Amino acid sequence: MTEEKNQGLSAAAEGAEPAAVATPETAPEPAAPEPPKRRQWVTLRGSSMDLRVGVGLASGCAHDLASAVGRPRACALAVEKGAPADVVEELRRGLTDQGFLVHPCELPAGGEARGFSALEAFYAQLARAEVTADDLVVAVGGEASLSLAAAGCAHWCSQTMAALFPTDFASAVTCGVTPRALDVAGLPRMVAHDGTARFELCDLGVLAAHSAPDDVLLARAHMVAAAMADSDKAFGKLWDAADDIVAGDDAALADALVECVRSKGKVASSSSVAIRQSVEYGQALRHALRSVVPADVPESALLAEALRFSARLSAAREELSLDDMFTQDELLERLGLGAVECAVDADALLAAIKKERFSRTNRFMLALPRAIGRVRLASVEPDALAEHVAAWCASR
Repeated sequence: MTEEKNQGLSAAAEGAEPAAVATPETAPEPAAPEPPKRRQWVTLRGSSMDLRVGVGLASGCAHDLASAVGRPRACALAVEKGAPADVVEELRRGLTDQGFLVHPCELPAGGEARGFSALEAFYAQLARAEVTADDLVVAVGGEASLSLAAAGCAHWCSQTMAALFPTDFASAVTCGVTPRALDVAGLPRMVAHDGTARFELCDLGVLAAHSAPDDVLLARAHMVAAAMADSDKAFGKLWDAADDIVAGDDAALADALVECVRSKGKVASSSSVAIRQSVEYGQALRHALRSVVPADVPESALLAEALRFSARLSAAREELSLDDMFTQDELLERLGLGAVECAVDADALLAAIKKERFSRTNRFMLALPRAIGRVRLASVEPDALAEHVAAWCASR
């Protein structure tokens, strides 16, 4: 019986069609990874900001903006000259669908947006749109225009809700928490203001499409500065993600962007004045360098050099260990941040550094790292500063 059964099974097997075998041509393609979506509440001084990072935010954010307002009425859609028209149209349609009466406003770009006088023109547009404290302003553009809009919204009708939509990576890591101060009477960055935006919406697709190469590098330099001022944990996260960031991994980039803004918010909102001051790490030296180098030297290289110079000055004061100094150097190198290679006059740079500091305070102090994750203002002896400036300039 068993033999007959086995023969029957063999016959059935011989007559059956062979089972389909997956081949490389017929195997199903792996599903494409979903675009990263991140949301982070960022602490500001006296308030908080809803930071969102993802893809397609222009078409999907209007509902949440309407919910935050409560009863949609007027919305000023303030757009920088040259902003992507398709993004602006998506925002307009979404806001209109949610019940807002959208009023288009124009923001100046670049240097035109940096002057305190540009606020008056922005206020005039808000007045014509009859925007009140119960309404909404959505601003689209780069660092200068978004900083202008944020400054205006902070004071219009005591404060009007602002949603910032940056169009490049460098603006994304600065405009929400540390907006650029405004120029007055020919003096740059004299009227400072805290970040007060209610939303910051970072669309990775828009940022990638409209960022110049140096915008990407400058954002990375800001990430290093923010991590150095925040904590060794924040620095470690950036260190671990550096290779993926350079490789263009969207998930790693989204995480790094969120961490940078969160770190800036944590430092800028601290109850300690000493900690809040560390948010300026590298900025004074960066601006001083800008005034003495050719215009074609990229901003990313200036900030990276300012961080390297600050670390070496602190190490010479025996406040920062050599290991930490070289660790920061290596992270800057891994992130592709170059150096200033042009010749720089030592006397001119020294004078520029002093001018940058003394135009804002009577005490000459620089933000210097004392360890990874700890930056503080420190008094620097004139002779020590002159020696390091001369050595730095001689190495170019």
